Amino acid sequence: MSDPRIPQRFLDLAEQARAPRGLSDQALRDRFGVLADVEIQAGQVWQARWEDVSVLVLIVAVEGRDVLAAPVTIDPPADDAHSLVLEGPSTAFGIDTTVWAGLTGTVPIRVLERPVDLCGDEVVQWTRSASEGRSGDVPAGARRGHVISSELDPAALVRAELADDLEALRQAPGLPAAAPGEQSRGLASLLGRELDLASLCSALHLAQPEVMKILRGKVPLTAGQIETIAQLTGLTAERVAASVRPLPLGLVVRMEHPRWRPTWQERARTYRVSEARARLAGSYGTYSLAARQTGGGEPDWDERLRQFLRDEDTGPGGA
Repeated sequence: MSDPRIPQRFLDLAEQARAPRGLSDQALRDRFGVLADVEIQAGQVWQARWEDVSVLVLIVAVEGRDVLAAPVTIDPPADDAHSLVLEGPSTAFGIDTTVWAGLTGTVPIRVLERPVDLCGDEVVQWTRSASEGRSGDVPAGARRGHVISSELDPAALVRAELADDLEALRQAPGLPAAAPGEQSRGLASLLGRELDLASLCSALHLAQPEVMKILRGKVPLTAGQIETIAQLTGLTAERVAASVRPLPLGLVVRMEHPRWRPTWQERARTYRVSEARARLAGSYGTYSLAARQTGGGEPDWDERLRQFLRDEDTGPGGA
């Protein structure tokens, strides 16, 4: 399950006309349009990936920054008594596809990478009912899975791997989001009269304007910067880390959407950092830009990010 070549292997074969054309780039564009415009909805099958873990998931419901989803497998053939097996002709993969309803749970939207298939409402409803312990009529073009007779059964091993992979996806770092009414104290407020700006600039090897952003909680901190500040000021590392102002929830939702994953991945390669770090730095850069601009109401965060990327001519804000 953790092999990122699955379903990539099927997508590659589709481009070579040796697998169903439903998985070709053109077919995916015809079905879903441009990735940047795709709205995540129940019934879609997405490739979810984080680092070396890759899993297909059927979206059952969208719940804020998460989706309720069931893992889907196409290779190797396997299922259990809580699964629904979709017959090959009814899927974009052209082979029997298993929806593991018994493993349905939340998955963060930030790990979704691209949609690859669509299932009907009856499949979604069956999956949700089965995940809640209720039985329902099996949709046309599908069958129930088989009972696993032993934990040594290959299907039991597939199920166990899937459970581990889903847990790994849930651990993917998310952006810090401000809770309603939450008030955070910046580092400047924590230090008060003990603030020694010159010493901070020297210890962090940063110019004064950059240190001022840190003092005001407007930029993320690296682990090394947190440790340096803690040693210099006597504050605990936890208090230093918490001094960074959380991001507005609206910004977080937009930055964690799959439409921006190619941007974060490209920046991660460019600056040789993790995808999570690239997203964190870019999001705080966007927030800092918005804070300098006037206007009421919720900002257009997508456009603010585009402007930040256009204006940026240095590294990713401390990434």
